[in-house]
Amino acid sequence: MMATDESTQQILIKCSRLKIRDYHNHTKNAINILEELVLRLEREKSVFYHSLESFIHIIQTIISSIDRTILWKSKRKVSEQQQQLARIACRLFKCLCQIDVECATSNQSKMIIYSILQWLRDDIDFHVTKSINQDLHLAIYSCIEHYSLICKNQEDFLNELFSTSSSSSKYKTHSSLSIGFCFNFHHHHHRKTSTHESLSIIDYSSRLVIYLIESSLVTSSLLINQILTFFLIYASIPRFSIYLINHTDFYYSIIVPSLSTTNSDHFIQCVIDETAQSQIDSNDRVFVFTHMINLLSEFALHSDIEINSCSFVSSFKHLFDALVDCGTTVPLWYLIKCLGNLLTNSSKETNLFLQEMNRINLINSITNYTANLIQKSILGEGKMILKQLHNNVLISCLSILYNISTIDQQILNKDLIINKICRLIFKSNIQQIRLMSCLLYSNILTQKELESDDSCHYLCEQLFFSINQTFKSSNYYLYNQISLLTLVNCLKNLCIHKQFQIRIGKQDDNINLLFQILRQFSSLKEQYEEIQIILESIWFLSFECSCAKNIHSHDKYFALLVQLSEINSNEIIQQAAKGILWQLKQTISINTNITNKLIISKPSQHIMFSYNHDSKDLVNQICQDLRNSGYRTWMDTDDMHGSTLDCMAHAIEQACLVILCITEKYKTSPNCQSEAEYAYRLKKPFVPILLQSKYKPDGWLGIILGTRLYIDFTKNDFDSNYKKLVKEIEATIK
Repeated sequence: MMATDESTQQILIKCSRLKIRDYHNHTKNAINILEELVLRLEREKSVFYHSLESFIHIIQTIISSIDRTILWKSKRKVSEQQQQLARIACRLFKCLCQIDVECATSNQSKMIIYSILQWLRDDIDFHVTKSINQDLHLAIYSCIEHYSLICKNQEDFLNELFSTSSSSSKYKTHSSLSIGFCFNFHHHHHRKTSTHESLSIIDYSSRLVIYLIESSLVTSSLLINQILTFFLIYASIPRFSIYLINHTDFYYSIIVPSLSTTNSDHFIQCVIDETAQSQIDSNDRVFVFTHMINLLSEFALHSDIEINSCSFVSSFKHLFDALVDCGTTVPLWYLIKCLGNLLTNSSKETNLFLQEMNRINLINSITNYTANLIQKSILGEGKMILKQLHNNVLISCLSILYNISTIDQQILNKDLIINKICRLIFKSNIQQIRLMSCLLYSNILTQKELESDDSCHYLCEQLFFSINQTFKSSNYYLYNQISLLTLVNCLKNLCIHKQFQIRIGKQDDNINLLFQILRQFSSLKEQYEEIQIILESIWFLSFECSCAKNIHSHDKYFALLVQLSEINSNEIIQQAAKGILWQLKQTISINTNITNKLIISKPSQHIMFSYNHDSKDLVNQICQDLRNSGYRTWMDTDDMHGSTLDCMAHAIEQACLVILCITEKYKTSPNCQSEAEYAYRLKKPFVPILLQSKYKPDGWLGIILGTRLYIDFTKNDFDSNYKKLVKEIEATIK
């Protein structure tokens, strides 16, 4: 036995003197010495003051002593001793990763981890012999996890995980295995397999985790979690996730069946039973489920991966309700994050997923849960008493509601969100929660809320503070989650409203920050989208007199707008800058009683269409029918010559009638507002037509329309609505 008073240094010296022959001839004694060293290192968890070269030499010697041909022959005594040595080598390498990152990522250490990976490639018959050494597998995958987290180049290490000893079988994978004790898994036999093929680490790991889940979930949950943790480390890399889904059976054999209604019932019961027994959220079988949810969450962020999310909705609702009832926070957090990620992409699948969520009442469940969580945590003056984990849950819930509001805000309970969620956390002592409430509020805000809301100050202050922080960050992201693009989109939504225009204009620093960003981004093509949205925000601000005077009188601001309007290579940016310059002139002239000579020119009797380009197809149909009926019409698709804004202004000045094509996007377009307000200023007759179902105009558009009745093209058939329009035109131009 080892003397109890020996130092770690003395044990290290003993281990470093061991030769390969000692591991062969005196295996038991050598293992005892090594075990003592490993236990010391794992227990002390302190800075390593001894020779790292000796440490690496010990691991190399152990690996060199292992006979790979018998490593996985579990029924032989010699093999068992080899497996003990292999486990010790893995544990020592894991300690090295924790002790010294630089040393653990050296070329010598890289060869060590590559040798450990080769052990997995050698184990090609596990699915035939059904022989798994869980302790050794656990040690190996723990090494992979720790090295993956510290390696200097994850992509290079991922190449090694993709590599095989036989290139001819590089992309072959194993078919699904036997049905598990409590799961109804579907089998996919389209993949070829061979009992002697050499596999990549990714293929091997996929087959292993499928086998373990289908055959021995209860006894193998710790190893399953370790493999899934390894998958999660690389799931953010597109080629890894795409390969795992498209070239292995992992997704269709494990993820899809586990989220079926039948199997989700089992997981729910598992979560409830184990949480009730332990009063904590960290049970192994619970985390098998949460890891799967988290993997699906990562897969959802890759646009090249097709996920039939609609098939999971009923299970998600069942899981959400059950997890809220039993109060298990970690699985609930992962589920909510997954739902949020599934709603990030703008696609037909996302819209269908959202409609299905609405149909089974999952959106209302999330909204009510969020409101209840906030109500229980608020102390007053914005102070919250949430634990960090509950903070994460709340932020994820707010993210879901925000994502929904960007897709279809009509299905949200706006009153509940505004009054029981957003307004209660505007002053939260947690910045990320304040910001998320601001983002959500900006998307669902209407004139009705503004009339009874005194939160303009808090919203502006929070938003510009966050924009400034994000602009100064290295990657233009806040909390590695909220992009500058998202923040300036929020700003644009707020700038539509007069109250916010006035509030923003009261602080010179606000407008200065916007022009500072424009100046820095003006030559960066990768930031063109941010430039466009900031310009649209400034365009809205230019409708407000004090903002317009501030921008117009500032030489550097005005010069930058002229520069963008004349020499920027992006046409959309050019037109936005020209739109601001044109609107500045209009706003200032209104307040100084300057009139344009073109205003008094004689109309040419054409009918002009003012519309957002998302409505182009329907507007074009109406326009063509009017032309066929003998009316002279003007649309910007075929009547544009020279400057866009000059043509638009001239078309309004020469029109005998303007048809306002009303949609929500019409209201949120500064270009459309310029057209409508210019026509309104010239007192041009107009006929409003509604092209978006259930939309109620407010704000500047509501002021222009006043009490005018509009023709609703979303109801009845097109022909009857067209006849109403012709009748209204005739009555107006007489």
